Parts: sequence; C-alpha cells; structure tokens
Amino acid sequence: MSDKSFFLFFLFLIIGLNNGYTQKDSIITDSLVVTSNNDSLVKKGKKRYKPYYDTITHHFKLRNEEAKFGKKFLRGSLINLSYNSAIASLLLILPEDISKWNKSNYGNQFKKSFTHAPVVDKDKWYINYIGHPYQGTFYYNLIRSQGAKIWQSSLFCLGSVWIWEYTIEAGFEQPSIQDLVVTPAAGILLGELFHFSTIKMSKNGFKWYEKMFVSIFNPTFAINNGFKYANRPKINTTIPYTF
Repeated sequence: MSDKSFFLFFLFLIIGLNNGYTQKDSIITDSLVVTSNNDSLVKKGKKRYKPYYDTITHHFKLRNEEAKFGKKFLRGSLINLSYNSAIASLLLILPEDISKWNKSNYGNQFKKSFTHAPVVDKDKWYINYIGHPYQGTFYYNLIRSQGAKIWQSSLFCLGSVWIWEYTIEAGFEQPSIQDLVVTPAAGILLGELFHFSTIKMSKNGFKWYEKMFVSIFNPTFAINNGFKYANRPKINTTIPYTF
C-alpha cells in the first residue's frame, strides 16, 4: 500500500468512527426479575445482539457476542468492504503520481500479480512497519470486537489482507511481501493486545482518556460497540423493574 493510500485509509477510519463513539448515551429497556433465593438478577427474553451491560455477570457484552459466527462475519465484511471500496475509489480518482497506481495497464498487471512472485516494495519504513500493522489490527478487530474467537479473527485478518493485495490492488501494482507478511502477523498480535486492553477497561466503564485510547488503537470496537453503555446502571434488587 502506498503512503497516500495509508493516509486515506486513516482518514476514512476517523470519519467512520462518528457512527460509533460519538453517539449520545442511552438507556436499555429490558425486563428483569429477582430470584427468591438471592439478589441475583435473571434476564428474560431472547439473546441480544446489540452491545449491553449484563447485570447478571456484571460484564459488558459485545455486539453480536451471543450471535452465530456468520452474523459477526457478515457485519465485519460489510464494514471492511465499505472502507476498502472508499479508499480504492479515491485512489482511482487521484493522479497516478499521488496514488502510485498504474491505471493504464490493468489487465496485464492483474495477470502478472498471479504469475509472478510478490516483490519487496519501496514504501517508507513507517508505512510498512507502523501503518500496515495498524491496518492489520483494524482487520483483526472487525470481528474480534464482536466476540469472535482468536483463530476466527486471525483468519479474517489474513483473508482481508490477501483479498486487498490480490483483487483490489492486483491490477495496479505487484503484491508486496511486506504487506502479505507484516500486516497480518503484526496485526494479529497487536490486535489481540488492544482487544484485551479494551475489555479490561470496559469492566469498570470507560473514562474519557480510555475512550481516546480505544478510538485510536482499537477503532473497530468503537464502530461496533460505541461507548454508550459505559455507565453502569444502578440495580434495585428488591422488586422487578425495567430500565
């Protein structure tokens, strides 16, 4: 990925976050009932797919955490497709000296991408070893932040990288060895570290500086879950109620 494409990726990322963490706080409506033997609360009804605070386990539940993998995969893929499409569209509009995409030889280059080995690209070091790992964490946490397992998120990250290199970008430049190796490998390791840190923060609600950390280093959590359930509800354990 060229320098410009990385910065465009980051720009669209920041814009997209407005759909997540800038939402106003709201309340959850759900019927709760108290058991006769103790003060624990039992939630009635079907499984929930939006993020919410579980008053039984006292943990934050991620969007689609209780859903099947197909639902997590579909949402992650749609978000991924939207970002990649937006970035590719802009790169197509920009002049070639900025995008670094050769638009006049698409057919031959696409064929060459599958008939010749990947190459070592000449992108700047901070693009290959900071920008690409960051992009890998974005791919990884698209479904990890929905409660997907580590191996599922890892395969999703790896597949996302290869799809970009061998479909979207393949007709404009030769696939990059750094992109194919560094992006998923570093993205998986850092992605899990950021996910673990985010879940730790969520247990006590997000302070303003924690929201900033998550929004920068784990933006897909903000896109998928937002922060509107960060404030813990005060639970009355004496009578059934709704909140």
